[in-house]
Amino acid sequence: MSHLKSIYFYFLAIQITLIKFIKKVYFSSNYYNKSLTSKTPKQFYFHPNPFLLSSITTYKKYLFKVGEVDPNIFWIKQKNVQEEKDLNSFLWLNLIDRKNDGKTLQRIINIWMLKHSKYKKDIWESSVISKRIISWILNVDIILNNGTFDFKKKFVDSIISQTNHLKKNIKFEKDCSKRLEILTALSLSGLVFKEYENNYDVAIKELEKLVKIY
Repeated sequence: MSHLKSIYFYFLAIQITLIKFIKKVYFSSNYYNKSLTSKTPKQFYFHPNPFLLSSITTYKKYLFKVGEVDPNIFWIKQKNVQEEKDLNSFLWLNLIDRKNDGKTLQRIINIWMLKHSKYKKDIWESSVISKRIISWILNVDIILNNGTFDFKKKFVDSIISQTNHLKKNIKFEKDCSKRLEILTALSLSGLVFKEYENNYDVAIKELEKLVKIY
């Protein structure tokens, strides 16, 4: 009997590994990347208060003046996966000098969009994307201030692509806390973009399902 269980778990492990590999290849394909592209919102219809992030921002190690950082080396690979996730979550946005760091911040984000507009396993992990969307939306006032039309369009399109990825894959996220992060990100996008009010409705329906389960 134990021998049969071992065989079962062996094939189950192979199946899980194979599914993860197929998903990674599919997510990295041009076809999938194009499927995330949809209508560009005309504008942000309101700017949420950035200090809503204060209660969840714990990255004091990123307390620095962005204006003193070289954007060209800002995204040099971090020492470990967790540090890379922390930086790519953008929660540190709430800790920067909001008066003087706008232009440099735009360059940092622009380089990020050039490097990571397509799926990359750790940087596009559901929790990291959720935090990134929340951080970007709550800090949109400083991010877009005096930005070019091209930058604003790429920035908004990036938010939409990432929220579309979350909507497509929320059903695969089993972790309750990460699921709540996804719902928060979707809710915010639905509130600030009239063209994507549907995101808010999706988040509410998914939240109702979670409540029933727990």
